[in-house]
Amino acid sequence: MDNLVFEESLNTEVEHSEFINKKWIYVNDNNNGSYASQVVLDSTALSNSGSWINWNEAFILMPIVVQLTCATPGNLPLNSNVADYSWAFKSGFWQMIDSMTVEFNNQNVIQTTPFTNVFRSFKANTTFSCDDIKNHGASTGFFPDTAGSWAYSTTATTDQFSGRGGACGISNNANGVLRTGFGGTTGGTAVYINNEVMGDLSLTTDVGSGVSNPNTLGGSYAVNEGMKRRQEWVGYSANVLSTTSGLNQTAVNSGATSQSLFRSVKTNQIAGNVAWTVYAKLRLKDLADFFEKVPLLKGSTIRFLINTNQSITQFTKTAGTIDAATSAMVQPVILVDSSTITGGRTCPLMIASHNYGSGGCTLGAGVYTLTCSIFKNNFSAQGNQVSATIPCRLYAAAYTMNPLAESKYLSLAPTKRVLYKDIFQYQYTNVGAGQTFNFLASNGINRIRSVLVVPFINTTTAGAIANINTNINSFTTPCSATPAMPDPIMISNFNILISGMNLFISNELYDFEAFREQLMSANQLNGNLTTGLTSGQISEDDFSRGYRYYYGDCSRSLPSEENVSRSVQVIGTNSSLVPCDLYVFVEFMKEITIDLTTGARID
Repeated sequence: MDNLVFEESLNTEVEHSEFINKKWIYVNDNNNGSYASQVVLDSTALSNSGSWINWNEAFILMPIVVQLTCATPGNLPLNSNVADYSWAFKSGFWQMIDSMTVEFNNQNVIQTTPFTNVFRSFKANTTFSCDDIKNHGASTGFFPDTAGSWAYSTTATTDQFSGRGGACGISNNANGVLRTGFGGTTGGTAVYINNEVMGDLSLTTDVGSGVSNPNTLGGSYAVNEGMKRRQEWVGYSANVLSTTSGLNQTAVNSGATSQSLFRSVKTNQIAGNVAWTVYAKLRLKDLADFFEKVPLLKGSTIRFLINTNQSITQFTKTAGTIDAATSAMVQPVILVDSSTITGGRTCPLMIASHNYGSGGCTLGAGVYTLTCSIFKNNFSAQGNQVSATIPCRLYAAAYTMNPLAESKYLSLAPTKRVLYKDIFQYQYTNVGAGQTFNFLASNGINRIRSVLVVPFINTTTAGAIANINTNINSFTTPCSATPAMPDPIMISNFNILISGMNLFISNELYDFEAFREQLMSANQLNGNLTTGLTSGQISEDDFSRGYRYYYGDCSRSLPSEENVSRSVQVIGTNSSLVPCDLYVFVEFMKEITIDLTTGARID
């Protein structure tokens, strides 16, 4: 401390800046209003600005329209808040992206890799600090889901989790609960308790029986706090606050004002039809490592071809009942009738649980359609078509250098060698319960940096799981947080073989080995070795309950072996009671050399 005081007293303030100007400029997409599956962005206009572009700060603004309709208009009354907590985005707005190709000066630098959102979720979960979430969470839509709040349902009517999604398998959509001892009825209809967490709940006639620890019915794992927070970020509804809470914020900020400022807001409501416009920000450095490593550039053009995930989901709610005298409950049931993904492979939205106390319980019995699209509603199933005010945009920070600084910059580094990581993806499907697996993910990749294995429950194989709705799976279900987190599949006896050599000296048998020896330091600040200065959102408890990423650091090798193609083999045992699919992501190093004077790629 004394040394710090002394050094600060000697510190000399910098009197000048290397830059004389900084401005934010943007370019609209090339889609001309058509967003069926792909978004195309070209930075030529930015490159012609004559400024130095800092791609590390750049982001894509993606206006997203979410719309909920009901065949029974009275279930969604005009100027009502009954639907405000009925849905949420899955964690991270990158769930809107299935795959992405990036071209630098008309040459590919980021290859098209399916399920990019799975890997980007892993990166966010292992790199974001709590302060990052505070500062950037609302903009990026990222707040991790609660690891232990998931439930599992194989039936549509007989288990207490059918209100979260009957026969849907994994669900993690409980954003509120019914408080113990609360009367909970008004004329036989449950009263919505806004996201309260309680310590005691029973869904049977024995209301006071309590719950075990841990349990998805009580305690810290009763509610998906991440889902709840993401709903609050995008669900602003200025036009109804004065009538529902007495806050009367509309006297200062109206819904129309929010729309004109491009604030995420509920923008349209007629009976039976509610819409939200959400202005998502996709930071380029969250989408690809290339944008974290590329230097200030002038004259270079970058082109994005983004294959999107847009969805249309139809679900049916069956009403539950509560006996006003005895508090005996029959929970509501929600059935996903269909979940269609256009252009991509995953559903970016979640439907809130319809159990009493959760956000969906306020919806009346009936058939609903929930859609998610870019810029405007693309689905004929929604009778009232809604569109955003602006198209997708690419924003970037443009700097003007002091001439002396620019001359120094170019003289010190006339060319820049950029090392960055790209990913290769492989799928190994239908590993039976209790079965071992041993498969070759790739027979030749050089400069390997890491291998990530992400498990998901297999429901596509006929008869894989009795009674599961095979029309949906972990990626298309709106009841699960997947793919923002893995499915909670236990894997033991795990190892990664690089060119036939074990990465781990012995197979990982136990949870604490898989977490502490590999995952705990993955992408972490200082490898999570500095107490008081860390990052990442996955604790050992989170790993054991839900965030079961199986990871191996492969970056340690002799320089002479760097450019040698090496095979990747994965072995282990599915120790869970359900079959699973394994999604493997191999991270490898690439490089380009750029002439900073012209912005040209010279390798």
